[in-house]
Amino acid sequence: MSTIAQASPTVTPARRALALLAPIGPLVMAGWALTVPYQVADGPAQWIPKAAAGVARLQVSMWMLLAFALTAGVGAIVTGLVARRASPRLGTAGLVLTYVGFSALSFSGAGYDAAAVASVRAGLDVAATERILAQMHTFQAPSAGGAVFTPMMFLGVILLAVALWRGREVPRWAVLSLPASFLLVMFGGFIAMPVNALGWLMLAVGFCAAGLAHLRHPA
Repeated sequence: MSTIAQASPTVTPARRALALLAPIGPLVMAGWALTVPYQVADGPAQWIPKAAAGVARLQVSMWMLLAFALTAGVGAIVTGLVARRASPRLGTAGLVLTYVGFSALSFSGAGYDAAAVASVRAGLDVAATERILAQMHTFQAPSAGGAVFTPMMFLGVILLAVALWRGREVPRWAVLSLPASFLLVMFGGFIAMPVNALGWLMLAVGFCAAGLAHLRHPA
């Protein structure tokens, strides 16, 4: 009598690395939200003095934006790969839109902070710094980055959530954290930065759950 041994799927180091990196981008942005000395909704008159008083924190936050730029796409890719198993079209669309949104945010995020730090170091007053930032607005590409981020992230996480909900590989509570995170990220900047940070943490939870699902079902 012969028996057939069924080997469990091998989880490669590359897959482990992807699962580990999946939540890092949103976690970094949660740290960013708790580090910046200003609130996203602040106008130049409020934002520039806060930036001038918190140059060290602002410099740390810019390094965080760089870390986000290097890692954020991994979470979108891993979550999209898991979502694609249940719904190839929705999963692919959600992956692409979320990835584009993160890329746009990475491109536009640190420019104004760097200009504020440079202006403070050069000894410029608030009025002069405001004029510099106003001129930066005339460059359309950096300004467009922030405008692209909002709709791309919104549509991306919604499509990913719908596909993951159909697939049932990720717990329902983790799936719901994706659209909930968008609301907190968007409105948290107008309420309080800890609320914004909570939104990024919720997104990290969703990406982490998708990373674990990616490990459980290697292709």
